[in-house]
Amino acid sequence: MGHIGRRQFLIATSALLAAPRSTRAQQRGRTYRVGVLFGAGAEGLNRYRSALSEQLAVHGFTVSENLEIEYRFSRGGYSFNEDPASELLALKPDAILTLLNQATQAAQTATRTVPIIFVWVADPVASGFVQSYGHPGGNITGTTNRFFELAVKRLDLARELLPNLKRVAVPYVVSPSHERLELRKAAKQLGIGLTEYHLVAPKNGIVGHAVSEGAEVIIPYVQFTALGYSAHGEQLVRAALERRMPVIFAGREMVELGGLMSYGTNLSDDVRRGADMLARVLKGEKPANLPVDQAARFELVVNLKTAKAIGITIPQSILLRADRVIE
Repeated sequence: MGHIGRRQFLIATSALLAAPRSTRAQQRGRTYRVGVLFGAGAEGLNRYRSALSEQLAVHGFTVSENLEIEYRFSRGGYSFNEDPASELLALKPDAILTLLNQATQAAQTATRTVPIIFVWVADPVASGFVQSYGHPGGNITGTTNRFFELAVKRLDLARELLPNLKRVAVPYVVSPSHERLELRKAAKQLGIGLTEYHLVAPKNGIVGHAVSEGAEVIIPYVQFTALGYSAHGEQLVRAALERRMPVIFAGREMVELGGLMSYGTNLSDDVRRGADMLARVLKGEKPANLPVDQAARFELVVNLKTAKAIGITIPQSILLRADRVIE
């Protein structure tokens, strides 16, 4: 190799080494196709699409440049069948991102080879999606929001808010009885009774039913915005204000609309964490070798304006821990 040849070779090699790994890891000129399977209606996911595309762009995957994203949703509200998953597979995606348990289950049933990354799943081991958190072992991995554990934490907050609390209302959407087992155990240890009922079942409304059962606090077993149930959440916020009923939500969105308090993961951050894992898979890593990302950051949001309106004094111990206080 001559002097000029060696110099050009060294320059080219240096440029390659200096390039961002996210760019080098992708095949030049290739377009990646991602399927997004959402376990509820389209309304629930619309507010989180930008979080997904923006985070993927951080890793070098940009819509209209080298990335295509195909979305499919449940056609029956929260009830889900496997047709949308089959439609996505027919498009031959490089990977599928699933949101919520029912979408993940449908994708798992549809394929054991195409990589699947899940988001908004409470316990992937108990659901049978992975063998273990550290070693998923199949074509599925993702992020967990630890929803079951956080429901117990919200119960603790309710007791902290009302030390003499005796009964809590727990409205749910689609939640097998065993999923609420830990909440029941915690309530029993605290000497608190639970009134569990379907979100849309009571004729006198969510709050009216809670009041009729003697509940002093409502802890919804549901992420309203994630499921596309924002309208139900907003109705609950209004009714709770009218009846002066404290409600501790799973997500901050309802507190921003006038709810009293929330404790849980940030849903947009959950999607971004899922996008991080999805990018790793698109770059060639195998889901079987990617440990499940367990949520470690949680938000406590308090609305002092609402507390004043319903006659509740928020303990200083809660305010000092709050990530955000709305006044």
